[in-house]
Amino acid sequence: MRRCLPVVGVLITLLWVPSIAQDARGALDAAIAAMGASNLHAVEYTAVKGNQYALGQAPGPGKPWPRFTVTQYSMRINYDALVMREQTTRIDDEKPPRGGGAGGYNPESQQGGIRPIPFGPNVITTLRNGQTPDGALQIWLTPHGFLKGAAANAATLTATPRDRNGSLSLSFKAFEKYTVTGTLTRDNLVERVRTTVAHPLYGDSVIETQFSGYQDVGGVKFPSRMIQRQGGFPLLDVALTAQPGAAAAAALTVPAPGARGRGQGEGPAPAPAQGTARLTTRELAPGFWAIAGIQSFIIDFRDFVVVVEAPASPARMEEVLAEARLLAPGKPIRYVVNSHQHADHSGGLRAAVAAGLTILTHEVNVPFYNTMLRNPATIEPDALARNPRAPILEGVADKKVITDGTRVVEVHHVRGNLHSEGLLMVYLTKERMLIQADLFSPRQAEAKPLPWSTITANFYDNIRRLKLDVAQMVHVHGGTDPFDKLVAAANLPHE
Repeated sequence: MRRCLPVVGVLITLLWVPSIAQDARGALDAAIAAMGASNLHAVEYTAVKGNQYALGQAPGPGKPWPRFTVTQYSMRINYDALVMREQTTRIDDEKPPRGGGAGGYNPESQQGGIRPIPFGPNVITTLRNGQTPDGALQIWLTPHGFLKGAAANAATLTATPRDRNGSLSLSFKAFEKYTVTGTLTRDNLVERVRTTVAHPLYGDSVIETQFSGYQDVGGVKFPSRMIQRQGGFPLLDVALTAQPGAAAAAALTVPAPGARGRGQGEGPAPAPAQGTARLTTRELAPGFWAIAGIQSFIIDFRDFVVVVEAPASPARMEEVLAEARLLAPGKPIRYVVNSHQHADHSGGLRAAVAAGLTILTHEVNVPFYNTMLRNPATIEPDALARNPRAPILEGVADKKVITDGTRVVEVHHVRGNLHSEGLLMVYLTKERMLIQADLFSPRQAEAKPLPWSTITANFYDNIRRLKLDVAQMVHVHGGTDPFDKLVAAANLPHE
């Protein structure tokens, strides 16, 4: 009799696996019917109020993302063509502004680079191709998009039993690395959708969209409120109106490769294309180089090298480190100086950790990085995932002097700045050059003059407090400016 038990176990398992698949498919079919998803080919969601938040741009480590007020929002989806277009009109009305999120400088609108964002409402437009992982995930993070994605990936579909509230979860796998999970209510409406995505600093990062206030529009159920979160904090919170079959949504076509829309985005900038060519460098002074792009800087000392800033991504930072070794062959890299914790300025730190380098940052950032730089990165394994190490972090309180006896470089805390509470600037004493990040936004000569910014004024006040003899500012986001430009910007009339 005992010899039959394994056979019985195998038979039970074989019967159980199809049962799971049938339960999952049955739950999906019930949700498609309840939501009217099979009849929906295109939709436009609109909103005239809400909030948008800037991922990775908090005023301090572990704090919520900065808030912007949404005055108009549109999300168009063509489910047949697998295309999404989002447009957000926002105003920077937080007084005073805390954190980042202004985005890069846009010569056309003359916006970006500094908060408060100048010259009226700020418009961000993003096109997404659902044939790509990023585009597909964004479509699947909508209620009907999730159901259509689950149906398209039915071979990997699984379900959990309903809980005491009558809710259940459906999950499917796609692109060999993503698991997308939707929670259905007892009425078979999509309550939330979540997945895990790759982030250059945070590693594996959960993004979740929650839906509520469903209403019937022409036999299709649509949510009247949507809240999206990432990193534990909201990204978007809007009250929605749905127009199924909207002509503008139905007319969407697959965007051309590389099209990302217009306007200022948030979070880490995309890393430059990887290749075999060396990075473009410019020598600003003997032994002091700027690397083009979202700039890193290389400072050559007698028997070591210092790299300032680890932006964008681990892959980009690997190239920066390789360039430093070419410019100063045989010299070890003693420090990687991190200006602040915003993702576009720290997205390459994981590569620095993988290389065993010491990261110099403000002391308030040390606990934050000790957590972030130990996170797994399984979605897109990077240098640190391939070569796990504990981060080596050195915190700066107010000032750190780096010298070889001849060259002197001072790292100073920018006290009381609302952009980031743990922000550092780097002063080359002999050259009278000051490396700064996000505290002053350079403009073309013909551009409209910027309004006064408390962030820029505080930067100037810190330079005066420290009695730094600055001749030239060197901007992490590109370019240089004489110190006189900062003096003029900091002393503009203001309320």
